[in-house]
Amino acid sequence: MRSIQFIFRLGFLFACYFNSGWFIGGNPIFAQTTAGNAVYQFLKLPYSAKATSLGGLNISSIGNDLGLAMTQPALLSTNLDGELQVSVKPYFAGIQQYDLNGANKLKSDWVVGWGVHYMDYGSIAQTDIMGNEYGSINPNEYSIQVGIAKTYREYFHFGTQIKFIQSNYGPFRSNGVAMDVGVRYLTPNGLSQWSILLQNVGTQLKYFQEKEELPLNLILGWSKKLANAPLQFSVTAERLSVWNDNYYDIDFYNVEGYQKPGSLQNVFNHLVVGSQLYIGQSFEIDLGYHFARRFELNLPNQPNSLNGISAGFSFPYKRVQFQYGTGFFQRNSYHHFTLQYALKQKDD
Repeated sequence: MRSIQFIFRLGFLFACYFNSGWFIGGNPIFAQTTAGNAVYQFLKLPYSAKATSLGGLNISSIGNDLGLAMTQPALLSTNLDGELQVSVKPYFAGIQQYDLNGANKLKSDWVVGWGVHYMDYGSIAQTDIMGNEYGSINPNEYSIQVGIAKTYREYFHFGTQIKFIQSNYGPFRSNGVAMDVGVRYLTPNGLSQWSILLQNVGTQLKYFQEKEELPLNLILGWSKKLANAPLQFSVTAERLSVWNDNYYDIDFYNVEGYQKPGSLQNVFNHLVVGSQLYIGQSFEIDLGYHFARRFELNLPNQPNSLNGISAGFSFPYKRVQFQYGTGFFQRNSYHHFTLQYALKQKDD
């Protein structure tokens, strides 16, 4: 019970620290938000197929997935030593996402994680105000990150990482730096894990015309494995510093006949839930549900029962683990493929 209280107190301190608007040394933090107007939104995309299949965000799952550790550095562990992960996620209209991640153990059981998160937006025609084409651009964004984690008193795990972010849209270029700080607590029986993450604390270094906000996010997570069944459940709560960041335009809602989101809807729109079913010793089926995604996509005149749902599976073959994940958006879905390879032979 004391450990659980500690986690919630730490989360409260993080929230107070964030909402105060101050950073170390008394310098104010500018350009920080959790709302949808932030720059570098690609930082919120899942790094692996497992993360996609668990709803797009999970910081507490009990396991050894390098993609989840790229979001929550406290998930870096010695079990990931020598792991290399490659992911590809094709979107629509030629948009592609690529991820390359790795982890290595240092002396005294420190673990270093590193990764490249890359978005390729394809080729976009350049036109004048009359619609005449005079060339094309190939916009892209990427982040390069390095993190480090350490176990404290066996059950507490602390991690932090720093990211260099670059955005290129033809002549419009910007870059910035951000930092993530995370803590997780694994119960002595190994069946429950609590996690907290303060994500994307940082600022733009170079910007076009004016400095923009980064997608700062305060996240809490809890995962539970059943002792007598091959199941694990997770609940993740994000954007905890803002009660209601849903889009609401009263004139638009009145014209279209939409109802204003209620208080209960605001609560659920902060939540992502996931489940993992283990079949035998190797095969895993994942399901996820993202409440805010369903709310934003389920327009009254365009409902879809699959909006907000994600699913996937994973299985190992020798040193390789294959993962697949998919998410549903209106009448479309996308596919996420991940290979995690063990560079070092590990004892069974």
